[in-house]
Order: sequence, then structure tokens, then C-alpha cells
Amino acid sequence: MATIDNGFPLETGPAPRTASAGLSLLAGVAAVAIVILLVVAHDQVATWGVERATDPVSLSLLAAGAVFLILGGVIVLTRLGLGGAIALIGVLFWLAGCIVFKSFGWVLAVPVALGLLGSLTGLVANDRRVSETDSTLIYRQAGLTRLTHWVWAVAMFFLLLSGLQIFNARPNLYVGQQSGFAFENSIMDIYATNGPSGPAGQTKLFGQIYNTTGVLGMSGSAAQPVFTAFPGWATIPSYRDLGTGRVVHFFFAWILVGALAIWLIQALASGHFWRDIVLKPRDIRGLPGDIIDHIRLRFTHGRSYTPLQKVAYFGVFVIAFPLIILTGLTMSPGMDAAWPWLLELFGGRQTARTIHFVTMVAFVLFFVVHIIMVVLANPINELRSMITGYYRTNVHAAPDSKTEGH
Repeated sequence: MATIDNGFPLETGPAPRTASAGLSLLAGVAAVAIVILLVVAHDQVATWGVERATDPVSLSLLAAGAVFLILGGVIVLTRLGLGGAIALIGVLFWLAGCIVFKSFGWVLAVPVALGLLGSLTGLVANDRRVSETDSTLIYRQAGLTRLTHWVWAVAMFFLLLSGLQIFNARPNLYVGQQSGFAFENSIMDIYATNGPSGPAGQTKLFGQIYNTTGVLGMSGSAAQPVFTAFPGWATIPSYRDLGTGRVVHFFFAWILVGALAIWLIQALASGHFWRDIVLKPRDIRGLPGDIIDHIRLRFTHGRSYTPLQKVAYFGVFVIAFPLIILTGLTMSPGMDAAWPWLLELFGGRQTARTIHFVTMVAFVLFFVVHIIMVVLANPINELRSMITGYYRTNVHAAPDSKTEGH
């Protein structure tokens, strides 16, 4: 077993190929068995956490996932990277089937776990092998960075949708210590009203009223209107259930905080935080030119982050994450009793709630821009760096240079 300069082991024998093929094939066989059981023996599968009846769409997605998992496992034996990518597509099809199925029993997670292990084993081993002879393929993202990245993505998804469920219980935003009928400190209200043509949804923002029927305030059909601030498709659960929404929100909030703490320790220890997150004078000087390059869709695939990337990540990790965590804690009576300075820092619980909401909106905007940039800059290369850790640059390394993962 050899090593590359970032210290990660590089398998030189057939072990990665065999392991990837075995895991992917095992995931595919398990998936086929589960699909058959869902069709012919649903009552038996129900004891494993699958509580819903099957439907043609979800079954077809699950079946497609099984086929891709088996196909990827076979192709891995001759083409390590291609087989791993096909197995990963199988995992995505299976997850799509689970989402459409609206049932997430533990038995449905078996193909996902095995398929992910198999596909990642193949993809990572393939990129390690290629990087030995191709100096443009560098190890850019360490395993812990990639893991926390996907944990954040999942946690933020559930936090957003469960947060909107909680917001529906009080669809107003205020500034100050208190709120209520006796106060005129509301800056946003989402509500339903009776208009000339019947019920309508309206949003009042800084005194201006906007008609938001069908999206905010009132959604659903005219025959069966739903009077909630945000529609059911945007909340977890999809129906009114504040208790469940709070449980989901708090659970993933601590997942987010834990992942962020782990990432921060690793980033400080490896120098990643200072090297790639903290803004320096040269980053500020290079920012105008980098913005112009992005407007012209001229993307540099270098060995380090560009000034615009560093500004974005600095805003996320140094400003947005601490802000949304601290304002979330400020809304907790228990934390207010333990840390009364939080109320003074944010000017009251209602102001903290408003800042929390605005920061959430900023995260959503960041996500949209982030996805657009990934698509424009070469989605395969960008996703590759967050799946295997390897990134293809347009800058060749010097013969004696070394690449450090972060």
C-alpha cells in the first residue's frame, strides 16, 4: 500500500475494485429483494417500518435504483470510476423512490448504506490512481470537510422546512422585546383575508400589502383552501403540527451545531480556516477583478479559493452560522435564564426571531447562488471535489510541488 502526499492510503491492488463491486452488487440484490417484498408481501415488510402501500411511481424508481446498483457493481470490475458513478446514480434513484413513497423504514436504508459505501470506494480509489500521473487532479477537500458539507446540507434542509412549520404558528415578525395587539412593531405579517372574490392570501411587509394568494397566507384549491402562512409542501410535517415541527427543528439544530464544531476544530488544526476562510488584504484587492470574471462566466479552477469564494465562505462561517445559532438560542427561555446577555445583545426575543428568519432567507439565497455557480463552473468537477475530494485544476503543479487536502 502506497501513500500520496496528503497522507491518505492509496490502494494499488484489486481491493478497492473488489470491495466496490461487492458492496454495490450486495446493495442491488438487497434492493431487488425489498422491491419484490413490497409487491408480494407488504404486510411482512410493514413490520420493518414500511407503513404505506406501494404505488407504481415509487416502485419504478426503486426498481431503477436496484438496476443501476447492480449495473454499477458489474462495471466496477472493469471501469472503477464509471462503475462507482453508476452505483451512485442507483443510490439517488433509490432515495427518490423513498421520497415519493413517503415511507422511510429502516429496511429501505440498507441499499442506500451499502450502495454509498460501494460507489464511494470505487470513485475515491479511481481518483487516487489517476492523480498519480495527472498533476491537474489534486486532492482538495479532506474527508471530514466533505462529510460535514453533506451533513450541513441535510440539516439545513430539515431546519428550513421545520422552521417554516414553526413560523406558521405565529406568521409575524417583530422588532423589540415584546409583541401583541398593543404594539406597532410588526415588520412582516402573512395572513388570509376576505376579498371581493373570496378568501385571499396577503403579505404585509414594512407597511406595504402584497397579494400572495396561492403561495403565502392561503394555498390549495379554491374548493379546499388552506389558510397557513407557508403551504404544506414547504413545511415538515406537511400538515399543521407544531410539536413535531419543533422536535425535528431542535434535533437537526444540534446536528448542525455538532458538525460545525467538528469542522471548526479540524479547520483550525489543519490551517484551512486561516488559509481559505479568513479574508486577507490580497483577497480584498482581487475581489473586483474576480467579480468581473464571474459576470463574464470566466471561472478559474485553481488550487485555492478565489477572492469571491472566500468572501462567500467567510460570510457563511464567520457571520451567518454564528448569527443563526445565537439568535436561535436567544428564543429559548432556558437559554435566556442561563445567558441573559443574549437578550441584550439582540435587543429582545422578537428582534432575535426576526434576525433568525432573515438569516435563514440569506442562507436560501446563498444556496441558490451556490448551485448556479456549481452548474456554470462545471458541475461534474465541483461535485467530484465534494464526493471524492479530488478537483481538476487548470494549473499544472511543479514536479516537486505537493498538494495539501483541507
